[in-house]
Amino acid sequence: MLIAASVMWSISGVALKVLRVEPVGFAFWRSLGAGACMAALLPFSRGVAPQKRWMTLSIVLHTIVVTLLLTSMALSTAAAGIILQYGGPVFCALFAWIFQRKRIGAQTAVALAIAMLGVAIMLIGGLRGGTSVVGLVNGAISGVAFGGLILTLELVNRRPDGKPVNPFIVVMLNNLGTALIVLPLAAMIGKVSGEPWKLGLMTLTGVVQLAIPYVLFVLALRRVEPVDASLLILLEPVLNPIWVWLAVGERPDWSTFVGGVAILAAMVIEATKTR
Repeated sequence: MLIAASVMWSISGVALKVLRVEPVGFAFWRSLGAGACMAALLPFSRGVAPQKRWMTLSIVLHTIVVTLLLTSMALSTAAAGIILQYGGPVFCALFAWIFQRKRIGAQTAVALAIAMLGVAIMLIGGLRGGTSVVGLVNGAISGVAFGGLILTLELVNRRPDGKPVNPFIVVMLNNLGTALIVLPLAAMIGKVSGEPWKLGLMTLTGVVQLAIPYVLFVLALRRVEPVDASLLILLEPVLNPIWVWLAVGERPDWSTFVGGVAILAAMVIEATKTR
């Protein structure tokens, strides 16, 4: 289930490149499709609604993450965008230290240093190699926001009464909230409407690439240790650029390979640390 989820997550880049749509419009339709699918699945889930304060912050961060990720992949390469976003778990540890005074262990400190080095290599390589710096910066910001989102989701899942929060509600609200926030911007630049088949495929991408794999991920976590899960989902940033290369022939530059290896190595170090 984890491998299937990773494969489904990895199709965002190829969908964006093949459809050749504006990333803001893509973000709207994809999130709308994912949110609607999760709403339909609510009767099969359990738990109560999350607290409004943390859920609102989660929606804002989720919007930043997905919109800037798609913008990064559109302006630079799919590989650069998705790999930069995967620095998120390490940035999460940094935010936990800043805002919650949680200690950063030696292993996490090493992972953080390696991840930041990888990001720097990709940004410097982009400046020298002609890759869109705006796209790379969007990807880096998406990764930082992803770190904040991970930390916020931890708070979302805590309630003073101790009742378990329904994860399907969280995913539904994140995606529908993203669609609602992005809609005015997409409408302003005229990217809400389009060819019906493209709108349909973008909406379907939300179902196949976000909603269904999340359900698989939740079910898998009941049967697989978190460390194993953290390592298996690293298939996504590996497969994402491969699908794009096979579909449209897009090849990442040297800095994406070098920086990407550093960031993925940092993720492995972070995932295998002693809890």
